Amino acid sequence: MKPYLILLFVLFITKSYAQNVTSLEEQNEIKKIITDESKFFYALNMEKWASCYRQTPQTYWARIEKEERFQKEGWDNIMLFVTNYFKENPKVIKATFKRENYNFRKVNPTYVWVTFDQNKTIKEKKDLSKETRILELIKGEWKIVNATGFYMPNDKFVKSETTIIPLKKRSF
Repeated sequence: MKPYLILLFVLFITKSYAQNVTSLEEQNEIKKIITDESKFFYALNMEKWASCYRQTPQTYWARIEKEERFQKEGWDNIMLFVTNYFKENPKVIKATFKRENYNFRKVNPTYVWVTFDQNKTIKEKKDLSKETRILELIKGEWKIVNATGFYMPNDKFVKSETTIIPLKKRSF
């Protein structure tokens, strides 16, 4: 009887672990969505850009850039922000991206949490950022439900992941 219990336990643990592994095929599909989202954003293609997202009140988008910071919660707020951004910045921008150090964490069979380093180049100006995406599998397609990123100084002295750089105190 005990060997059967041990076998059942091993099978249960193996099945649980296997469900939380992101396959190479899934990783490539997710990387493509991330690439497409950036490509369509800088090409000002609203329809294709929006198709990369799950469009719900829970969708979240936030950036901390060198000169600006924003966070938008809910698809309606994100769309309003991006629509206004496209109107104010109607010129297509040629941007290139180098992404590395991907880390995929499969939360369950339909949710994946991805972190990666991104080096964005626009007109020979490079910006390094730390990025997080949470994606949901909807009818066989991965959709972004959370896109966050924050600027990292290209300062050779900022090396440690534990470095804390205080923000200027603001008076409101």
